Amino acid sequence: MEQNTALKIIEKKPFDEIEVTSRLLNIIFEMPVKQQLDLLKLLDANGYNGARRHERKNLKNPWIVMIDPEKEPDASFIKDISRCGMFIETKSPFVISELITLKFQVPASRKMFKIVGEVVRRQKNGVGVRFKHQLP
Repeated sequence: MEQNTALKIIEKKPFDEIEVTSRLLNIIFEMPVKQQLDLLKLLDANGYNGARRHERKNLKNPWIVMIDPEKEPDASFIKDISRCGMFIETKSPFVISELITLKFQVPASRKMFKIVGEVVRRQKNGVGVRFKHQLP
């Protein structure tokens, strides 16, 4: 079956994002790792090199993030962000594996996010945080 014909058949059915994602994941899980990597290289426009799972977006104008807003809020700045984490410029003394609540607004969409993250890296100017759940 040609690709265009397959797309026309799929487009006639009501689109169910969960079903489509589930079917794709099942197909990928059944592939050998070599075939998965070949598919990833084919689909990934940025060119996967094995370094990071998700592309980081470095922010020209850092976004403000409130850390633990219900406790003692600490306003800090997001320097870069990806689907799975962020680097926060802060003076607060966080420890590795500490869970923190993050609240921030994406300036372009004005959408507010509140998410729990785990401190995975400390540097003198801030901390690396991995989200407990990925952002869309």
